Amino acid sequence: MNRRFGTVVMVTALLTLSLGGCAWFQRETPAGTEQTPQPAAASAPMFYDFQDIPVPGELSLQSDQSTVFQGGGVKTGLLVFKGRVDPGSVINFFQVSLAREKWRMKGSIRYRKSLLLFEKDDRFCIINVYEGHLYTYVEIYVVPTM
Repeated sequence: MNRRFGTVVMVTALLTLSLGGCAWFQRETPAGTEQTPQPAAASAPMFYDFQDIPVPGELSLQSDQSTVFQGGGVKTGLLVFKGRVDPGSVINFFQVSLAREKWRMKGSIRYRKSLLLFEKDDRFCIINVYEGHLYTYVEIYVVPTM
């Protein structure tokens, strides 16, 4: 029984691998009908708990790692996101998008870990961008200026 089960598993695995290999071969298209690749449409920016801080649509909120406090007319907190995006494009997104929302860039650190510091009225927005093994992570801290 065990030997027969092992044989069935082995045959199934070989069939799966051989059928998947067919995807590596490319079919030729008739002359004149070649299609040019179209760039993927970028997702629209999303707004979460802070209505003046847009977030790239390709990032997903990690609510189990995020915390937002609201009280006494103050809203502060940490939002954590992850997604399969290029860290450089995320940094550029925030530099452009937050400027549109009237945030003033006060400073930045780039490369291994990237930090962006913005100020607006009575708040600071600190954005930390770093790469994990499979994902790019973004931490957005919003704190009052005191």
